[in-house]
Amino acid sequence: MNFTDKAVVVTGGSKGFGKAFAERMIKQGARVLITSTNEDEVKATASEIGAEYTVADASLFDDTLAVAKQAVDTFGRIDVWVNNAGVQIAPSNLEDVDLERLHYLYGVNFFGYFNGCKAVLPIMKKQGNGLIININSTAGLSGKPKLSAYVSSKFALKGMTESLREELADTGVAVYQIFPGGMQTDIYHEQVPEDIDQYMSVDYAIEKVMTNLSSEQPEEDLVIKRPSVG
Repeated sequence: MNFTDKAVVVTGGSKGFGKAFAERMIKQGARVLITSTNEDEVKATASEIGAEYTVADASLFDDTLAVAKQAVDTFGRIDVWVNNAGVQIAPSNLEDVDLERLHYLYGVNFFGYFNGCKAVLPIMKKQGNGLIININSTAGLSGKPKLSAYVSSKFALKGMTESLREELADTGVAVYQIFPGGMQTDIYHEQVPEDIDQYMSVDYAIEKVMTNLSSEQPEEDLVIKRPSVG
């Protein structure tokens, strides 16, 4: 896939995987708009990597619609939309999960992605082409103790993505899903895993993603395991 002059939107693009992905897109000639809820961070990142930016909360549909409109106003189209913004809450047994925190997590990890797809699909369908990339997690593939909240949000995302893919058959719009294992990002700020030094680097994950996207037949569901487990 050639990204030269492609119009790309990356939610949660001010740091971590989103920032690294946006930067790689720009280096390959794409025009990129990144979003974040943190104005200082997203402005600084945009200046650093040469992206457009806006402040938006992915969990709010009106914010997401505004992002899509800004992208079209700026670039004239949207070729790639990357749903990347995500959060984690401290691990705990299910009965100890704070319900307010659970709704917050789902607001970003599921509804944020749903909002992104809903906002960009009319644009891509009108164009007759486009690519949506949902950044999931290997947590969306199997259950994990003390992570019922996070894991279930990722399972929900997986189901939504697979259903949407079926809906979009023959429209020219594709939906890919990335399942990276644990990455060394600050998503774990509420409780840092004891073995985080064994987690993959963001650069490692990005290389796997870019290799896949540049292949003749990219995998629609790319699983990226930690280097230590093969």
